[in-house]
Amino acid sequence: MIKKLSLLGIVFTSFFLLTGCTKDNKKVEYQDPEAPANLREITGEIVKAKVDDNENIIINEDEITEDAVYISYEYDGVTIGLLAVRNSEGKVIVVVNTCQSCGGSPYAYFVQVGKRVQCQNCGNYFAIDDLDSLTKDGCNPIEIEDRIDKDGKIIIGTEQLKKLKNKFENWKGPKA
Repeated sequence: MIKKLSLLGIVFTSFFLLTGCTKDNKKVEYQDPEAPANLREITGEIVKAKVDDNENIIINEDEITEDAVYISYEYDGVTIGLLAVRNSEGKVIVVVNTCQSCGGSPYAYFVQVGKRVQCQNCGNYFAIDDLDSLTKDGCNPIEIEDRIDKDGKIIIGTEQLKKLKNKFENWKGPKA
């Protein structure tokens, strides 16, 4: 009986640690052993996108630090992920959180590992400082095409994201 209760306690504790106890804005630590790239812990804040009346995503620059913020934008029933992080020069970098080459795979998303991000599908790493000089059609995150920096806010147009919806239909990345 004691063994069964101990096993039940371990299972419950493991489930709680893996799923966490969270709200819309949350710090998360999650691992998925089935991810091809041996999924790294997702550590950082996961938030829902703030959208203005023109359907633009609004990011407050002062809310972005050197720790990645994972932003969930909902479009037509699909969560499209963005990743925002401050580089070593203090500039806020925002990218679409899927790999251009692996996009469409459930694990084609990036997780911060120190000063780099890693694709959880192919395992490739990219320095955070290099995220603002990405190769078009390369094996790396997707650059934001419609971005305006104004008055401490970053305004992201959503037309590009809507066109990328198919890359996120099976996506298992960080979602708010």
